[in-house]
Amino acid sequence: MSTAYPASQDTGLALLTARGIAGPDPLIAGAWRRSLATHKLDPGRRQAPRVLAGGSLRDHQDPMEQVMQIAKGGVEYLHNQVRAAGYVVLLTDCHGVTVDFQGDAMNSRELRRAGLYLGSCWSEAEEGTCAVGTCIADQHALTVHQAEHFRTTNTGLTCSAAPILDTDGALLAVLDTSALSSPGDKRSQALVLQLVTLAAKMIENAHFLKKFEDHWIIRLSRRREFAEVVTDGLMALDHAGRVIAVNRNIAQQLSDGGAGLIGRNVDQVFDTRFELLLAAGSPQHGQTLPLRSLLSGRQYYALMRPPCGRTVSPFAARPPRPLPAPAAVRTALTLHDLAGQDAHMTRNVAILRRVIDKGIAIMLQGETGTGKEAFASAIHLASERREQPFVALNCAAIPESLIESELFGYADGAFTGARAKGMRGKLLQAHGGTLFLDEIGDMPLAMQTRLLRVLAEKEILPLGAEKAQPVDVQIVCATHRNLLDLVMAGQFREDLYYRLNGMKLHLAPLRERSDIAAILRQVLAGIAAEAGYANAGFTDEALAALLACQWPGNLRQVHNVLRSALALSDNGEVRLEDLPAELTAGAGRGAPPARLAQSGTAPAGGEDAERETLVAALRRQRWNVTKTARELDLCRATIYRKMQRLGIVAPNASE
Repeated sequence: MSTAYPASQDTGLALLTARGIAGPDPLIAGAWRRSLATHKLDPGRRQAPRVLAGGSLRDHQDPMEQVMQIAKGGVEYLHNQVRAAGYVVLLTDCHGVTVDFQGDAMNSRELRRAGLYLGSCWSEAEEGTCAVGTCIADQHALTVHQAEHFRTTNTGLTCSAAPILDTDGALLAVLDTSALSSPGDKRSQALVLQLVTLAAKMIENAHFLKKFEDHWIIRLSRRREFAEVVTDGLMALDHAGRVIAVNRNIAQQLSDGGAGLIGRNVDQVFDTRFELLLAAGSPQHGQTLPLRSLLSGRQYYALMRPPCGRTVSPFAARPPRPLPAPAAVRTALTLHDLAGQDAHMTRNVAILRRVIDKGIAIMLQGETGTGKEAFASAIHLASERREQPFVALNCAAIPESLIESELFGYADGAFTGARAKGMRGKLLQAHGGTLFLDEIGDMPLAMQTRLLRVLAEKEILPLGAEKAQPVDVQIVCATHRNLLDLVMAGQFREDLYYRLNGMKLHLAPLRERSDIAAILRQVLAGIAAEAGYANAGFTDEALAALLACQWPGNLRQVHNVLRSALALSDNGEVRLEDLPAELTAGAGRGAPPARLAQSGTAPAGGEDAERETLVAALRRQRWNVTKTARELDLCRATIYRKMQRLGIVAPNASE
């Protein structure tokens, strides 16, 4: 039978005292108050933590796929440090659901029963005070040791967790290490907490490097002798030397959390010039550069990482790659660059130049990989808003439950687990500049209604706020779907469609462009410059094979194919044997292979044809959904949704 406890601070402290915990940590005491007052939980309820599996678990894993990939090395690193002492490692999403796990397979039954397993749910709303749930609520690293756990069922555990934050301070994930048993003294967990905190920061830095891989990165260290192995701070710069992001180490050293750095030129932050930093990142002059912060007076030693550096994870030891000279710095592509020599694309650019700065919403349509975001960025750079922010949001990559806060933001204390100071949504972040809404056709109907209101009234009311704020943005949206079909099907608001469709432009797929040979040479030259090759080119046979390819993945596929081919080449000359087998064997020539639409609509031939195409791909990949998604250029979540809609069941129930 459940016991009703009065929701008061005294009750929580009394229960803690009864368990032998006097003068609890303020984070623990606050979590107990929330467990009683907000979540109305019973500490005596004896029920094992909930563990998700199958599709329910995949619903949490799919949105976390990129974070999980980046964090994988950190999870393994931490587990290697603590496994001998009987600890497991959990990586959870922002809802407390374990999406990745490292533990002892021999002890899996007992771990699953205790909730230390893949799919386990550790939110405060379900389990009360616990390391993961309290870390999500407070975004602070902590240990919850034995009797400090709210529910009696969990009082044998010791758990230490640390938040993993995005560059804007939003919570990405939580890293936790837990054990079924441990010494009674909480001080025994001090080193474990330090290890999990260190691993979480390493994952954050890996995420930072991946997110800004196309920008110059300053790696800062407080000691010269550790500059190549210890990172005290990371700072991303655009091609003009302006600061666009800093990591948490730098943000915590400044009173404004690093916000005052964003948009400043690097010579306003350090006692140096951008040109000297570029030289420090070149192979000819690569060196550790001493810097002094003009804001804090601190002395740093800096290493520069050029754009598109390959070393993303600090956990994997890789040989250093040659770095490009400053002349090879990638600059943002202009509309002229993107148009190339193709007549259709040149006409698109001519139209754009007439409507830019006229307050007309622009809609870009095209296949995956045709460069819709690059085009949107070029539109921004060609406009009078170029000095203001360019903010991109992929409507298909964010779970429906999170897109509202991502787009519209929220006020302080808007909901349990919200950031203490609230969050500015993408609309407010783009105020005065350009907001690029990618895959607009995947925006939920409820969000479409709110977006329409914002565009009509030019003001926004963040979640939980009492006062609307003015917002002025240029909207550029993109989709590969037929929005009129979605309007007819009731899946997209007609009034929003006509407000967004001020000017619609179709971006030609690569196979339809007349300047494909020039594009192939331009892409290869850019990749070669990044890799440090003086010259690069194709043999006649290799170029003929590339020109015969249908390129269903367009520019994205071209980049991947040529990057691999250049790595296999001798002195930068790409030969026929350096190309993937599907190109040289002729699979990439002739009619393009059957592909699935990303939308819910079936391709020509109806659902039977769509089902046949998907089943054939699944069989080729032995029902491996990840490999099938890669072949069809779709995300795993889309494959699972289509399998469910079309009634496709894997022959192996564990798939």
